[in-house]
Amino acid sequence: FEEEYPLEDLEITTSDFMAKVTVPDFRKAWETVGNANEVLEKFALQFKKMDDAVTAVVDFLGMQPCDGTGSIKPNAGGKPHMLHMSGVFVSGQQVLARAQIALQGENGSGVILKIAVRSDDEAVSRMVADCIH
Repeated sequence: FEEEYPLEDLEITTSDFMAKVTVPDFRKAWETVGNANEVLEKFALQFKKMDDAVTAVVDFLGMQPCDGTGSIKPNAGGKPHMLHMSGVFVSGQQVLARAQIALQGENGSGVILKIAVRSDDEAVSRMVADCIH
């Protein structure tokens, strides 16, 4: 019998290959991995509120926020927010990311994201940094 089944589109992104894994001490882990395979990027994001940008960055990367940095403190007063994230890529590499999220300009016309991604493999670091869209 020849049968046909409708298939729905499926979008697979790099974040689907990342496991959210918490590290007990982010700063120590960050220093241990070192900057040999670090990738630095800067992006302008189309968000009006920093909370939305933080949530989106965590979703884009598929990583676990560390040290309570996954949400902005209510009294932050528009200061830049530092987001620390960790995860394990499907190939087994530990991946760490530090992201600074700040409002652009006085009127908050958008959000600037500066991100540093570290792992034991530069290709993995690059792939993770390229998840931002």
